[in-house]
Amino acid sequence: MSAELASLDATATLRLVTVTPGMCGPTTLLAGRVGDWTWETVSQLCGIDVLRARLPTGEPTYLAFTYLHLASTPSLWPAALAFGDRLEVVSRPFDFGSESVLTVHRLRRLDGEEGAPRLLAAEEPYLAPLDGCLYVESFNRWVCRSRPESNEDLVRASPAGFRHRHLPSLPEPFSPRLVCQRARRLSTFRPREAADEPLGPGEVCWQVELDPSRDLNAVGLVYFAAYFALLDGALLRFYRRLGRSDAAFLRRVVLDQKLCYLGNAEGDAALTLTVRGRRAAGRPPREVFDVVFADRERTVALATVEIASGGEHGA
Repeated sequence: MSAELASLDATATLRLVTVTPGMCGPTTLLAGRVGDWTWETVSQLCGIDVLRARLPTGEPTYLAFTYLHLASTPSLWPAALAFGDRLEVVSRPFDFGSESVLTVHRLRRLDGEEGAPRLLAAEEPYLAPLDGCLYVESFNRWVCRSRPESNEDLVRASPAGFRHRHLPSLPEPFSPRLVCQRARRLSTFRPREAADEPLGPGEVCWQVELDPSRDLNAVGLVYFAAYFALLDGALLRFYRRLGRSDAAFLRRVVLDQKLCYLGNAEGDAALTLTVRGRRAAGRPPREVFDVVFADRERTVALATVEIASGGEHGA
């Protein structure tokens, strides 16, 4: 991949990226690449090497992913990225104290007339998204293990040297903490009062075994982007239960996708995935899928995906 990284100012970075096979197609590939951009941006702007972050006592600490939100606009969504596309990626972290950081990425496809990059305003993704852009919010917390070799009961742990007070603040109504707290209470990111209709079987459950040869990162934690592979697999199975073809699944247009991580499972865990499908009320017509990931009786992640009905964006 070709990517040129520069600082726009003390609070934002700019990348010029060429899309390669390693970052498009399955959502997990794009999520993984954005995750790398998040760590690189925090490293560049916050005075710390995220890859080698340590507590004052010397133990390693990790900038763990706790929430990702991919928000499409009418002319750009995740599966619309293709080999060779040129992207301008503006990334801006926001101050959430010493233990957390939110990084917002704006991906814009370049059409040959690049012009001067536009700084990403705090309210832009929520109130005034630019068409032709894809926005990704990544909310991360510093964590470390409470017990050696265990992925359960991770604890918050801010590293030495992490600078954050110079970063802009995000208006409270847009806080990912509020979004995740509500979703955790309702087991969905969609308002419970929405007048949706059940889709097909309504709800489907099955088990998926995590694979240590595929789903763990280099420090033995379940890789955050692996959940997007599990999520897409769950959606594919639901599509098949609806009698839809795999081609229809590949043509899906994801309008909005939120995934919140509530805990880290052991690498050999068997997760129970519960998928609920609904036809959403309102316009444009879309289908909503909620997925809950449970390790025994403990919910470790939950997601809500909104897909354009009929496979055509905004139809």
